Amino acid sequence: MFAIFGICGLLVFILARPQEYVDVLQRLPMLYLCCAGAVGGFVLDVKLRRLDPHPVPLLRWVIAFMLWATISSAVKAGPAFQHNLIELAILLVLFTTIAHGVQTLRAFRMVAATVMVVCLFMTLVCIDQGLQDRSCIITDPEHPGEGTPDGRPCEMSDACYDDAAEPGSEYRCEKAGMFGTYSIEDRVRYRGELHDPNELGMAVCIGAFSFLVAFANQRRRPLTIVFALLGGFAVLYCVQLTQSRGAILVFALVGGVYAVRRFGIAGIIAGGVAVLPLLALGGRSGDKADASTQLRYEAWSAGLTMFRKSPLFGVGQRQFGEHHFMTAHNSYVLSLAELGFVGMVLFIVLLYLSVKTLIRGVIELEHVPGARPAQVWAMALLGSFAGMLFSINTLSFCYHSVLWVFLGLGGAWVSVVRHHKPDFDVRITGRDLFFIVSGCAAYALVILPIFVRLKGE
Repeated sequence: MFAIFGICGLLVFILARPQEYVDVLQRLPMLYLCCAGAVGGFVLDVKLRRLDPHPVPLLRWVIAFMLWATISSAVKAGPAFQHNLIELAILLVLFTTIAHGVQTLRAFRMVAATVMVVCLFMTLVCIDQGLQDRSCIITDPEHPGEGTPDGRPCEMSDACYDDAAEPGSEYRCEKAGMFGTYSIEDRVRYRGELHDPNELGMAVCIGAFSFLVAFANQRRRPLTIVFALLGGFAVLYCVQLTQSRGAILVFALVGGVYAVRRFGIAGIIAGGVAVLPLLALGGRSGDKADASTQLRYEAWSAGLTMFRKSPLFGVGQRQFGEHHFMTAHNSYVLSLAELGFVGMVLFIVLLYLSVKTLIRGVIELEHVPGARPAQVWAMALLGSFAGMLFSINTLSFCYHSVLWVFLGLGGAWVSVVRHHKPDFDVRITGRDLFFIVSGCAAYALVILPIFVRLKGE
């Protein structure tokens, strides 16, 4: 299939971002070229009848979300409208090409392997970063997370502003890694969209650890199992270096999904016990962690105020930062504040339908001959979504490429199943929509106001 090359290229350039540190690639608009390659390959595959153009059920809701975000942005975003529209277009291409351009198990494994390898690459880069000594870093104000070490060792940032400092430069005393990356308060991170340690920790758990388990579970060969174990330990070590409490729980949740599937209620109990030693691995604590948590509560309160002032359209896509000094640090609050009540409902529908489809698939394919590989990947995606849905409660992820990659993978899984079982179809029912709308109303009008009030905001 021709689309697969553009899709895998798009994943590499969106997640790993080699175009930002490889000089040759900086001369070309790689993201747009990969988008064109994915779309062009998909069109060619359809014309050659290698792909079925029948849309997956999630597509209509993705389009509805994109349209509402566009309307909200047009009404509220002002000069940022054009930039927001381009961002939505890239996310739509990312989702659509993955969900519809991957329709065989072999192609699905290729795309999943690409995500896994990229996440393992970022894991190793960040482990190397965490093993370095502190040095003076000249920061790049235009690109968060990027900087150039000048070779001088340090313990505090003040030491970097001596006679050897470059006039007018901003310095940090951090651990410098490969490709212009550096830590933030000794917490490892990558670059681009994953310059936040919490987002990096979550991404490597759901993109590397979950898929390592899937490949080992599908092949069950000694070498594959050993590779999965080594990769899993590397991911866990990277998560420890991020000092992200949420990422540690995401790692546990990914494994917990398998335990629940295997052992039921006993698996839940065993998983809870297994989490305790993981929590002992670390995560921030003390005054800095408490201050960070309090700032998040302030952001949630600000988001609630934005929603109350504009309950229908919100303040507009990517406009939260124009009304508050920091981002929402909560995707549910962010969707409510920026896109209003309708936008939040549509956002929840995307997540709900993805998870519902995977659960139905695991159940319905239980006794279908030859369906075990599809079940293995459904469990892997369920583990990824379980970790992600928990983690985005403290991350601003509505328009994050990692989220849309996994929404696309959920759609691709449906396309793979339909390739062999055309009658497989899971949709949002009227009952589902009623409960989603009711839940969002309860969250916006009761749960969130009470919570921020209890936290003193």
